[in-house]
Amino acid sequence: MQEEVVIRTEGLSKVFEQGKKHEVTALDKVSLEIRRGEVFGLLGPNGAGKTTLIRILVGLLTPTEGRAEVLDRDVTEDIDYIRERVALLPQEAGIYDRLTARENLVFYGGLYGIPEDVLNQRADNLLDIVGLREKEDYQVKGFSGGMKRKVLVARSLIIEPEIIFMDEPTTGVDTIGARVVRNLLKKLSAERDQTIILTSHDLTEVAELCHRVGILYQGQLVAIGKPSELEEKYRAANLEEVFTGLVTGEGVYDS
Repeated sequence: MQEEVVIRTEGLSKVFEQGKKHEVTALDKVSLEIRRGEVFGLLGPNGAGKTTLIRILVGLLTPTEGRAEVLDRDVTEDIDYIRERVALLPQEAGIYDRLTARENLVFYGGLYGIPEDVLNQRADNLLDIVGLREKEDYQVKGFSGGMKRKVLVARSLIIEPEIIFMDEPTTGVDTIGARVVRNLLKKLSAERDQTIILTSHDLTEVAELCHRVGILYQGQLVAIGKPSELEEKYRAANLEEVFTGLVTGEGVYDS
């Protein structure tokens, strides 16, 4: 049976105007498909177009050309439907410092109209998973950066989204905490069939977690495939060699 495509872009472009005569192309005719239950790594140097692509897919930007669909809905026409079913965890996500860990989760879920009893049950489960149950009634203003990141990861999952966009999900998290987050993402993909679009500068993490990766450079999708396939295709020892070679133009050879 063919796997369900939950994200599809066709010839997607985004051009920003800077001044009256100067334009910057952030995305240039990007076409890709992402399947349900897939952990998809979106890679690229700063300014490659990763954030622009994600912001289009969650309805924060309008494409200049091309088409983008999420859950079979056009992002320019049915964004309210999409937003109820996707979660976004930006790298610089805000958190309510004066609320406790539990209150952060319950407040966020309440914005989606989820009943209180359901919210409390989900919060219990997520706080256990990320290892913050003993700190659930502490204000997060006293948390370390890694602990706050765990709260944010849990908060993004409280609505049980079908698709989760995560920008550097283990930023600032210690080694043990990062392992907890990685195992959680694997579980969400394998057991709940949730789709995760992940950006990370930790290419070892990407190779471990992602079924496939797409590499963006100067707004163009220059490579897409399983990490092992790309390593073989470009005769590279690992994903880092593939990435740096495609971005610098040195050290990789298309077989």
